[in-house]
Amino acid sequence: MVLEDLGVRKEVFLDLQRLAVAKARTINNSLETFEETITSHKMGSVFHLEDLLKRLRADYSMDLKSMDNPFFQEIRRVAMYSILRDILFRARVPLPKSYMLVGVADEGPAYEARGYKDVYCLPEGHIFGKVSSC
Repeated sequence: MVLEDLGVRKEVFLDLQRLAVAKARTINNSLETFEETITSHKMGSVFHLEDLLKRLRADYSMDLKSMDNPFFQEIRRVAMYSILRDILFRARVPLPKSYMLVGVADEGPAYEARGYKDVYCLPEGHIFGKVSSC
């Protein structure tokens, strides 16, 4: 909403979303793509999956075809659906060579249009946000 208010066209957001969806669907193309995808989305870090995939590719010259078993197929499938779910339901779109764009919809006017009472809407020109330390 902030970027829209600054004049960024809706088509730019839709193009970024289409790019993110297309990139998520390439997870099965190669071991390198699989590795890049889980790394960019910070997936599998608890299990050191990124390091494991790097070692398999670099030290053992493995590719996706040599690792095409039900276990790795399921990991790729779950990763892809998790990314697509984040895009669809949480409006999380990674920006190429940048940060994650997190969309937050202003739902107040939609609820008011449906006849709901006691809906809080921010005044014009105000932004609500939560500050957290990393």
